[in-house]
Amino acid sequence: MKNFRHCLQVLAMATALALGACGGGSSSMSSGTSSNRTQPISMASGVLSAFGSGGGVGGVVVNGAEYVTGNSTAVVDGDAEDTPTSVAGLQVGMTVDVDAATSVWGPMASLVRFSSAVRGEVDAAPSGSTLTVLGQTVQVTSATSFAGSKTSGGSTTAITQLSDIGVGDYVVVYGFLQCTSTGATCTSTQVVATLIFEPGTVGVFRTEGYAQSVDPASNSFSINGLMIHYATMGTSATVCKPTPCPSIASGDFVEVRTTTPVAPAAKPVLTASYIKTTSQVPVLATGSTVSIEGLVANLDTSTDTFDVRGISIDGSNLASTLAMLANGQIVVVTGTVSSDGTIVATAISTEKRATFSVMAPLDSDSAFLDTLTVLGQTFTVNSATRFVDWAEGVRPFNLNNFATVLSVGEQLIVSGYATASGNVATRVERIPTPLTPTVGAQGIVTADSSSADTLSIGGVTATLGSSTMLRYQGAGSNPTLGGFFAALTVNSSVAWVIGTAGASAGAITATSAVALPTTCQWAFGPN
Repeated sequence: MKNFRHCLQVLAMATALALGACGGGSSSMSSGTSSNRTQPISMASGVLSAFGSGGGVGGVVVNGAEYVTGNSTAVVDGDAEDTPTSVAGLQVGMTVDVDAATSVWGPMASLVRFSSAVRGEVDAAPSGSTLTVLGQTVQVTSATSFAGSKTSGGSTTAITQLSDIGVGDYVVVYGFLQCTSTGATCTSTQVVATLIFEPGTVGVFRTEGYAQSVDPASNSFSINGLMIHYATMGTSATVCKPTPCPSIASGDFVEVRTTTPVAPAAKPVLTASYIKTTSQVPVLATGSTVSIEGLVANLDTSTDTFDVRGISIDGSNLASTLAMLANGQIVVVTGTVSSDGTIVATAISTEKRATFSVMAPLDSDSAFLDTLTVLGQTFTVNSATRFVDWAEGVRPFNLNNFATVLSVGEQLIVSGYATASGNVATRVERIPTPLTPTVGAQGIVTADSSSADTLSIGGVTATLGSSTMLRYQGAGSNPTLGGFFAALTVNSSVAWVIGTAGASAGAITATSAVALPTTCQWAFGPN
């Protein structure tokens, strides 16, 4: 999906826009609960959605709760065997684990641990809403954030969308694993990405998943088609935890990594320097209160149970909520850890992904009402809204201070979804204000009229004309308005428009419009 930051950069070169740019870019997820602010708990595992003020000290927001960070906070890189690092290395969209303790400033994060789902080179060009990294399928949705940049020749390109990424690019993908196999035991997975980051330098090659095709005789096994070899002797013997490496069994959840580059291939092969049998989330202390974010799996409404990231959830106290769940849906589960490791749920919040984004100057905002308005569209923000500042680099940008950070007239990208009571913002981004006033909308087309040459996205109506630059599948070198509207299917097709604000609120006079292929998906899963 085209990201508006990118659109601003290439507005003068709109003819070069690619139709294969599908997926997320500027959207995120939001809790379906009615409460805007939730209370921190002793352990949280989920997506970092914002940076908090932390009583003036600093903080991170995870699963809707803010945790103070300070000198006593240990920040570690889970991809490098918990090597110490700093809060400065954290990014919105990362999957993190937080341990909390009491402090005079409020709940203090004693530990923040971040870890990716896969690190490596892209094996094949992005197709539809997916790409392949180190043999692992990565699903891009409207919840996926992008960050980083790459250098080609003398120019540097910011990574703001799926189509910015090419074969051979080294990327770090954060997200949740979704089971793609059938049967009671999961054997294969894909990554539902929350953040795709392209760093300036190549680091380790790493992935995780369920070991299959284990063959001790040849010192090998596979993870989702990635063949992994290990050495048991010599100076380059693979470090295994637990030892020895042949103790790996089919179905074990393992982390593998190497510093030896793995060349992009249809069937890549990794020679492991490190293998660890682990779990998808940290070991949970019996009796502790935790919150876990992830995808629903093995839902059984007859027993009121389901799994999240390999952990069994007892939802017997919330049977009415379970009745509305579906496998593959992203939820945040809050509860108490029982002696057998099961989480007895006390709250389950379902999450929805954005169905549209609006780019425009800020019309107004209200801290009291937790709302902001852009291009005539009012959005409610809540504790799960992701906040990112690309203009001023303000990190304490969140639900509590957005009205102070933002000023009327500053350029924003706001992503969200519509409800019966109004729009809910899943992501708020402040971007540099363009010299020429520019507005836009992207997302699922909710209405169109070929006779009036108009289409609607998220309550915004765009008017196209003979001077509008058009792109759609099959257009060739002679796109027409008739062909453009024929390429759209209401409530299904994804499109973006960019131009100038119309005479009335919520109106755009489009200078460019793109109808994306049906392989592009804006929302993913039951939501």
